[in-house]
Amino acid sequence: MKKFQFPLQAILTLRGLKQEQALELYAKSVRSCADRRGELIGATRRMENLEKLISEDGSARFSASMRQAYMKALDEARDETQKREKALEEAEKIKDKQLAEFLERKRQKEILEHLREKQLKEHLAESYRKEEIEIEDLVISRSGLAKTA
Repeated sequence: MKKFQFPLQAILTLRGLKQEQALELYAKSVRSCADRRGELIGATRRMENLEKLISEDGSARFSASMRQAYMKALDEARDETQKREKALEEAEKIKDKQLAEFLERKRQKEILEHLREKQLKEHLAESYRKEEIEIEDLVISRSGLAKTA
């Protein structure tokens, strides 16, 4: 039986490598999102702690300058939280883009894999058909020799 050779094997291998690269980029973007989410949680906690500290008027009296300093710190914490939210949104967009890219590359590779499987089945069917014809010819020629003898 003749060995099966897929004519587009080099392209299939290349698409497999591109799929792996896209998967790595997607994994990095997922890690980046997790990091940004952690930073946002930390900034939100700092802001909430400052709000809680300022709202506790009964337990400690603040001078005007102290209260002003706390308010300024609270404003900075709010700005930091907003900045972290925007960074997280951007990271989520990048993650979604990387996921779409990975899925597209995976689809392209699967198309070639299905084509390869189809051609392999056709090759095997053709090989079995040829082998069957050869066996039939052999049986017919032997039966013809047996009749003449």
